[in-house]
Amino acid sequence: MSESPKTASTLDYIPYFLPLFIALSSTYIIFTNPGWGIAVVLMFFAALAIAERTMGNDDEMTSYEHPEAFVWMLWAYFPATVLCFLGFIWTMAQYTYGNDLFGIAAIVNALSGFDMVAAHADDGLGMLLFFTLLFSNVCTAGAVSIGHELSHRTSEAVSVFMARGCALFSLFTYYAVEHPFGHHYTVGTEVDSSTALRGESVYQFFKRTTIQDYQTAWGIEKNRLDKLGKDTWSLENRLLKGYLAEATLVLLVAALAGPVGLVFFAIATFNTHFGYKAGVYGQHYGLVRKPGSSIEIHHSWGCTNKVTNWFVDGIGRHAHHHEEPETEFWKLKPYLEGPQYAKGYLQTIGMTLFPKKWNALMTPKLIEWDQKYATKEERKIAMEYNRNSGIPELEAWARENAAA
Repeated sequence: MSESPKTASTLDYIPYFLPLFIALSSTYIIFTNPGWGIAVVLMFFAALAIAERTMGNDDEMTSYEHPEAFVWMLWAYFPATVLCFLGFIWTMAQYTYGNDLFGIAAIVNALSGFDMVAAHADDGLGMLLFFTLLFSNVCTAGAVSIGHELSHRTSEAVSVFMARGCALFSLFTYYAVEHPFGHHYTVGTEVDSSTALRGESVYQFFKRTTIQDYQTAWGIEKNRLDKLGKDTWSLENRLLKGYLAEATLVLLVAALAGPVGLVFFAIATFNTHFGYKAGVYGQHYGLVRKPGSSIEIHHSWGCTNKVTNWFVDGIGRHAHHHEEPETEFWKLKPYLEGPQYAKGYLQTIGMTLFPKKWNALMTPKLIEWDQKYATKEERKIAMEYNRNSGIPELEAWARENAAA
């Protein structure tokens, strides 16, 4: 990494608008249902996967003289999500009841001459599933990248509102409480619901920690209100306000789109929550920290892949993010001296779905972490996890250290 950061050109800003571009493109496809929609989406994500493999890493620092462009991009994601939801719920209502929900088709026709009703006349369950996945991907990006960055701007009420607003459409409002005030204090410990254990598959991780997320968030909010001398069961509780908004949204979906709309909304919500867990699963997988000790560079897996960091707003530079959570994504440092991902986030998330491949990839890196990065106390804890991991190589590594 060079000592002096380079000054960003206009082209350096554009790739970080990728999530917003995907959200707006998905919304366009949902509204217009072009015949080429599925093919183009598949080609786009195939191209994205290829780009992640071939475009390499960005290990340099860049100075952005107009960071307000990024802030406006983050804020723009909320109305983009609202628009995407309107398209999604319209297609569900049109399929179920054959009506023009909120007169959206009439408005579109008046503004552009485009006939939404005719474009969606032949929608079947397969197309509804396609629209659902597009909508879900927009919500996932809103939680994992956009909402994540906004939730850390805790001194800005507008940004926190936008974070919770993006999260609302996937029933994810607890995140703005649990993540900055929970995970960032407990990372690498047994009580952290965002640290996957050694040998734990992404499916086991999802099952174990999803409810734990809610429990952690509730404990955080209860402690906050107790310190303020306020009742936990009141509208001073940020979680209750979020849950009330989520319940209202679910009832609205049921009323407007019926059982079919509710089922597809549930699919979208599940997909977003699982997508989030698949993303966070690898960021601290198998890493260990003694409770109460300082959070160091070696407690996160770093990733400087260019496409990864364009797609998730720089969060691949995870070690610096945990060292200084309030640092904006465009100021994060790569910290190459810490443990690094073997691949970009998209490839890595794909590999998490296949536990044997994941273990083959990560087991040597965990052994390297034990040898190179762990403190004496962390290594002792890690060996206990190795013994209970169910992975033969880690179990053998633990026995070897016990005999040493």
